[in-house]
Parts: sequence; structure tokens; C-alpha cells
Amino acid sequence: MDGGSVSTVDVGVVHFTPLVKAQIQQPFKLVEKVVRNVFQFRRKHCHKGIEKLFPEACRPEMTQEVMQRADVDPALRPTELTIPQIRALADAYAHLCTLEPDLQSYEFREELRLKHLSRQQGTPAATLTDTASGVQSSPPHC
Repeated sequence: MDGGSVSTVDVGVVHFTPLVKAQIQQPFKLVEKVVRNVFQFRRKHCHKGIEKLFPEACRPEMTQEVMQRADVDPALRPTELTIPQIRALADAYAHLCTLEPDLQSYEFREELRLKHLSRQQGTPAATLTDTASGVQSSPPHC
């Protein structure tokens, strides 16, 4: 030991207690998907993450519909959103999912992967089959 140097460590303990009634009355997976998408672009405006909930072909229209239905300023940053605003976004997304059930299973990263594969193979992305499941992949109808 060098004789004069002393280090300290600050420790904190956090205890979480679940609420009796959830603040967002939507399935956990749906809320998690909305929150994950919004916060993946923490430094951008929140509409950037909302966009990724939808296939590229209908992204602008559906993003605008969610933002308007939720009455949330698309220029807010994710860290500026309140719980009621996140609830409104989840509710607006859930509404669109009732109209187009395939949206719930849509993942933008899968669409990117298929586009990349189609460029490599020279085939249209809509005709590619998901090799892991053997299922033909197609984005939800817009």
C-alpha cells in the first residue's frame, strides 16, 4: 500500500415494490416493445423509435397516426416523456395492432436482415424464407 491513499466506495440499495394496479393497461410485451423502440434512440426525437414499430412501406403514415392519436409531441426526446405519454403511445400502438394484428410480430431488424439477404442473393425480399423457421417472411400489410 502506498501509505497515504484511501479509497471509498459509495453503495446504494434500491428496493422496487410492484404497483397494485399497473399504470399502463396493455400487455407487458406490447409496452416493452414500444418502450424499447422509443429508447433505442435516446438522443433523437421520440418519433424515430416509434417509426421502427412499422414496416418501411407504411412507416410515415402509421408513425404520424400514433403520434396524433397519443397527442404526443414527436420532437420530444425519450427521456422527456412522462408515464401518461408513454401510456398514450402504447394505447395508440395497441389500437393499430387491433386493426392490423401482424404489426405485433413485426420487428424492423428482421426487415433489415431480409433486405440485406435479398441484395446478396439478388432476390426480392418478399420471397425470402426465414431459414430458422422455414416460414416465408412478409411484412404486415399496410
